[in-house]
Amino acid sequence: MTDELSKHILKKHELDGFTLFESLYPSRLKQPRHTHRLASFSFVLAGSYVERFGRCVQTRRPSTVIFHPPQESHAVDFDNEAVRILSVEVGFSRLDYLRRHSIVLDSSASCRTETIAWLGRRIHKEFRRMDNTSPLAIEGLVFEILAEASRTQSNSFKSRTPRWLAQSREFLHDNFSESLALEDIAKTVGVHPVHLARVFREQYGCTVGEYLRRLRIEFACQKISTTDMPLSEIAHAAGFADHSHLSKTFKHHFGLTPSAYRKISRRS
Repeated sequence: MTDELSKHILKKHELDGFTLFESLYPSRLKQPRHTHRLASFSFVLAGSYVERFGRCVQTRRPSTVIFHPPQESHAVDFDNEAVRILSVEVGFSRLDYLRRHSIVLDSSASCRTETIAWLGRRIHKEFRRMDNTSPLAIEGLVFEILAEASRTQSNSFKSRTPRWLAQSREFLHDNFSESLALEDIAKTVGVHPVHLARVFREQYGCTVGEYLRRLRIEFACQKISTTDMPLSEIAHAAGFADHSHLSKTFKHHFGLTPSAYRKISRRS
């Protein structure tokens, strides 16, 4: 909620599965740790800022694209000048499709290459123009920037990510609704639990438990906003102990109950 109160949205457009908005953040603004519901990526148009997520601290400069998974928690400190950012939020249905082809929306990542800078500027140009053909152009450019970033990340991952770590992540995606212990996951991929915990945090910027919770919340968000399933059934299907556990987790992350979230999502 802090993010919404402190930024000035200059322009916003809703497309099929994407929401784009250009925002202006005042100089020296400090945003405490907060959580975003949807996956997104941001292209820094002007200015710079420092972002903290997990134990990582990163400086974001112009022409950088930053990818954020759903329910990511981070804090941001803006420099001594106003910062302008173009953000693209990805709806849940689009995220399901993109995850089959892209790795950059599963964990925090950033890229700053000539190709990505060019694509980011093209998206911004179409966003500002927004004629009858701009939605089609923007969709294609979004896919291109995700593909380019995925190639960059994939090459980086291959050089420093052991196969067992990727397998552990896949195991979490396939079994997030189950009752899992760190020892169970480590045994499945054949490493020591302490080693798994350390390397997973270093690679993905969060603990195994935080990643698992993120998957459960993401699943619950999708079901709450797109179906009429009873909340108790959604809680069980997502891996929460009960309706109360789901409600407590929702209140912690979003500041509202699942019922309130369902009402808001149906109005949007």
